[in-house]
Amino acid sequence: MQSNAQIIRRLLTFMAPFNTIMVSSLVARVIKFCGQAAVLGVAAASVGIYVNAAVPGVVNWDIIWGQVGWIALFGTIVGFASYIENYTGHYVAFKILAAFRDNFYYSMLPLAPARTAKLQSGDAVSRVMTDCERIEPFYAHTIAPAIAAIFVPAILLAWCWRVDPELVYALAPFYIANTLLLPWLVSRLGGDGVEYRNQIGQVNAFVADSIQGVRDTVAFGYEGRRAQQLFDIGASMQEGQDKLYGADAWQRALAEIFITVGILASAWIGIELALADKIDALVQLPAVVAVNIVGFYLSVGLANNYTDFRVSIIAARRLFAMMDAKPAVEETAAGPVAGCITPTIKFDDVRFEYDADDAEWSRGKTIFDGFTLSIDTGKHVALVGPSGTGKSTVVNLLLRQWDPQQGTISLGGKRLTEFPLADLQRMFAVVSQRSFIFNDTVRENIRMGRWEASDAEIEAAAAEAGLADWLASTPEGLDTDAGERGSKISGGQRQRVAIARAVLKNAPVVLLDEATSSLDIETEQGVMRSLRKLCAGRTTLTIAHRLATIVNSDEILVMLQGKIAERGTHAELMDRGGWYAKMFALQQDEVDVTLTVKQE
Repeated sequence: MQSNAQIIRRLLTFMAPFNTIMVSSLVARVIKFCGQAAVLGVAAASVGIYVNAAVPGVVNWDIIWGQVGWIALFGTIVGFASYIENYTGHYVAFKILAAFRDNFYYSMLPLAPARTAKLQSGDAVSRVMTDCERIEPFYAHTIAPAIAAIFVPAILLAWCWRVDPELVYALAPFYIANTLLLPWLVSRLGGDGVEYRNQIGQVNAFVADSIQGVRDTVAFGYEGRRAQQLFDIGASMQEGQDKLYGADAWQRALAEIFITVGILASAWIGIELALADKIDALVQLPAVVAVNIVGFYLSVGLANNYTDFRVSIIAARRLFAMMDAKPAVEETAAGPVAGCITPTIKFDDVRFEYDADDAEWSRGKTIFDGFTLSIDTGKHVALVGPSGTGKSTVVNLLLRQWDPQQGTISLGGKRLTEFPLADLQRMFAVVSQRSFIFNDTVRENIRMGRWEASDAEIEAAAAEAGLADWLASTPEGLDTDAGERGSKISGGQRQRVAIARAVLKNAPVVLLDEATSSLDIETEQGVMRSLRKLCAGRTTLTIAHRLATIVNSDEILVMLQGKIAERGTHAELMDRGGWYAKMFALQQDEVDVTLTVKQE
């Protein structure tokens, strides 16, 4: 695990492009607090100055206006410095956060989906949204207070030295205690909130689950039990909350005690010096006390921001832990594959187990052990079989979302590991049961297929996917809002949008992973027409549970327990009377309806 010092150094690297602006903010903060000390010091000394120069019955306007002028000058400096500090400080903090989010996102891309699948959605969202926001105090409320807590007291003590060196000898230990001892005491109290922050992620995951599954929760009358579970999880956080906020309360109480003792010390020493005629009791003594009030309040800045600092470090450690995770698949190609690649697929003696190198997440089951498969260019091959036999794993391995532990997978006679990952992804167009629809327009969702595509190309892809009539009937056409996860459009339209993406991508290999399994028969018929257009002339691998959707495949492979148990055309498999024929008979009522539609 990385130390706090390592975490701080990594966080500071994000600040490097903004060092000049950050220095401006820090200088402005030091000037602001020195100005505040000057305002109080001048105001406190003004009465003594006026009294010392007073003439009975005469109002000395020169002294009054002179002191008011100094107060106004320092007050103006404080206001201007405060504006500079706040504007530049938060400007830098938000710019750094934006850069951090970008860096986090790009760090996550190589981890998907093998590593990111291990995270509950609520916890992942908590890390990205909450933890990124909790890093902001490190830049906006930790660095500046820490530096100001050192430099401003040093400047004020330098002024005290000019008044009388004994002030420095007496007050310096109190400043050191406020600056160093108090943060140490706060750290010993605990309250860093590690356990509490982790529990927040669990609660977020539970709430996300509850909201997404609210329909089933209500349908089964489970809402009372679900609410009780949420209450129990929340109650388990109470101890962590009590510790965190108890430590914060102690920190604030101790800070007030340290400040009070420091102010009393400055007053005591000042009185002793005044009685000894070393300083002016009416001018310098009030100014010393007033100036050190500002100094002592500022010197506890490190302790006051210690909790924020600790939370920032914890949040950064969680995020860095994800960013530093080793991808399941790494770039292995030395350069682009030369020559024309024919879309021929081959699995040769492949052995594979999910997360075999991670005991915590390993399923403890070998999916493939000596799996072999070959698909010729332009052929349409279907994979069928019970759930859990490895059909979707074939797609995962083809896309190099995971790598096999043994054996080779090749495309056009070249091992997948010889392709740069970006080039490999361009070889495949995928339409799955869970094709994600973003909360954007239909146009932008289709544009994912090829981001540089023109509007005309997007319209052509939409038409080929069977979206033209529906888009023509909507007021906004391609600019129709799809909603979160495609909630504003129907299931059939979501699948057609996914097909349009694949059409726009124009990849030589099409992978259909249960592309119509969630659709009703009538909707499925229209989607299948679009899929047949998409697959025409391309090497196609279809995974399906509805056998009626793959009867026209060039070859059907039946997978049982990670092996190809049967293979052949629909007619050949029916004649054999094996697993395929039995399952087809069970689905016959559905098949009869589907086959009434004219095959195109």
